[in-house]
Amino acid sequence: MDDRPLPGEHSRLYRIGVMLLNGYGYNWYRLDNQMRADDLLVRSRASEHLEGAAARLRDLEGRYRRKYLPPPTREHPDPDPQHLAAARQFRAVADRILEIDTKLRGAAVPSEDKIWVRQRGELETLRRLGQCDVLLVADAKELAGVVADLPATPAWIRQSSNRSISTSAGWQRH
Repeated sequence: MDDRPLPGEHSRLYRIGVMLLNGYGYNWYRLDNQMRADDLLVRSRASEHLEGAAARLRDLEGRYRRKYLPPPTREHPDPDPQHLAAARQFRAVADRILEIDTKLRGAAVPSEDKIWVRQRGELETLRRLGQCDVLLVADAKELAGVVADLPATPAWIRQSSNRSISTSAGWQRH
């Protein structure tokens, strides 16, 4: 191993290295760029939790339909409206979660724009965004945990669907 010291900031080699990094238009080691990348990573984790919750709700909907909505017969050509409404509620909550997931994945990260850097505190904005991301992942993970423990019964739908939708609406504010 070479014991020579690394070049300092005033070294020509150091300046060439910085120029190469910045010459590509992106410096991986700057704090603001790391914070942007972290934001995208954290949002992808939150999205995974939301997708898992929605998939679980779709699975519960399928099991609920198999159990409470049998194929039509001559005696009962139409399904029970209460059970049909309950099955639709599963679908509505799952669709709402996926809608929020789509907005989460499509949300823009503050870009690296010199005008914006001068007009706002970029690092402070990225720090606040990181704090919101922490809350977002915690809420998404909690929702995924709640949905994972749900039974496929009509009683749950009436009790919990409003809570799930209101929690999901709170994510949009973050």
